[in-house]
Amino acid sequence: MRELLKSKLVWIAAFGYFVDLFDLVLYGAVRVESLTSMGVSPRDLFSVGAMLLNVQMAGMVIGGFAWGMLGDRRGRREALFGSILIYSLATFLNAYVKDVPMYAFMRFFAGFGLAGELGAAVTLVSEILPQKSRGMGSAWITSVGFLGAVASSYLSQNFGWQNGYRIGGVLGIMLLFARFQVRESHVYLKSREDNKSISWGSVIALFKNRELCKYYALALLAGVPIWYVAGILSYFAPEFALEMRIDGDVTAGYAIMVGYLGSIIGDLACGLTSQVLRSRKKAVMIFMVLGGSIAVVHPLLIREATASSFYWTRFWIGTGCGFFAMLIAWISEIFGTNLRATATTSLVNLIRASVIPITLLFQALAPNLGLMPTSISIGFVCFGIALLAASRLPETFHREINFTH
Repeated sequence: MRELLKSKLVWIAAFGYFVDLFDLVLYGAVRVESLTSMGVSPRDLFSVGAMLLNVQMAGMVIGGFAWGMLGDRRGRREALFGSILIYSLATFLNAYVKDVPMYAFMRFFAGFGLAGELGAAVTLVSEILPQKSRGMGSAWITSVGFLGAVASSYLSQNFGWQNGYRIGGVLGIMLLFARFQVRESHVYLKSREDNKSISWGSVIALFKNRELCKYYALALLAGVPIWYVAGILSYFAPEFALEMRIDGDVTAGYAIMVGYLGSIIGDLACGLTSQVLRSRKKAVMIFMVLGGSIAVVHPLLIREATASSFYWTRFWIGTGCGFFAMLIAWISEIFGTNLRATATTSLVNLIRASVIPITLLFQALAPNLGLMPTSISIGFVCFGIALLAASRLPETFHREINFTH
């Protein structure tokens, strides 16, 4: 751990994810306030908010492939620089939107830029840190980064939605200057020099290989519960609290904040569990079971409870679902150097974009089944599929990552 704390790269990558999540979570925290200021009626807040979230995630899917391919073809640093520049500008400009169509355009623009940060950062850190530190390096980046979600939620509640976007944009520009100190991965440079004849950053090469395609699909399914929790349970916490007859005011901003506070602890704990068990697979699956158990059944346990109990439950859900960092580190170790950034960056964003079909399914089922039965059913399916997928991924804890496909 001491080695990680001394690494300038790890701290810069962690601050990068801090800014990444600051913007990503900010929209969820200010959804009601920002849309209300644009004249959206209370009855349309859920549907319009879900549409904007889906537009943002569509931008992230496209950006995930674009930045990932750039990271493999031109280098991890170039992908980071371009990504940071675009999402910093987009975040700042979100403060000045006046209507829903412009808001949708800016959320797409921001999503495209945000797509390159985490995947490229984890890829770079995995290739630079020694084998014994790779997993904890990713856990530390993600845990520090989650503070961005906490800060975003807090600022949005106390300084207004427009100032929140302005602050996020300024933080991004500050990060851009810090990134100039990051060096390119030696593993990448040497592998690129030694393997000039193979495909680099090729989506076709990634999906043409049956085994790699299978691992890609399994990794995607393993990450789906993360955005069931973040995109449904947290973003729409006020609607859940109303249905559950919670005594007291519940806001999306504070629900997101306490959830990510739990995730900070969960990601570090999952990283330590991986080190103790010498296994990525066992650590991720243990936390899947813990997080899933609480997330799926909590609507039945805290009906008519206090707002404090509601928030504490969201904290423990976040802690149990703190396996995202380990899952991303695991993904980066599965794929070779010539496809690592493409696979890791695109998967990070496809996992995030899984909220699109989840949200659409939720909207389709909730009017007939009800909010709580729909939430429980979808959560059970998401976590069940994720556990099955994770069990079929290869163990990579001891793997050397200087290889190509």
